Amino acid sequence: MQRALLSILILGFAAGCAAQVEKETTRMSYACQMQKCDCASNVFTIFDSEPVQWKSDGSAYCPEGYHLRKL
Repeated sequence: MQRALLSILILGFAAGCAAQVEKETTRMSYACQMQKCDCASNVFTIFDSEPVQWKSDGSAYCPEGYHLRKL
């Protein structure tokens, strides 16, 4: 019973975190329209970066394994 409750709490927390990350990513994708950004590696953020890519709606995104970063 305790394991089931703990599992439910952990899954709920993970879902909340995923929703927060998605919200922040969306905000950053539109912020990069106004400010200079690049795509930083999720592993080596200091030394590895890629140029921002753009969707047809004008929002920015990064390739798999990278995240948006303001410069």
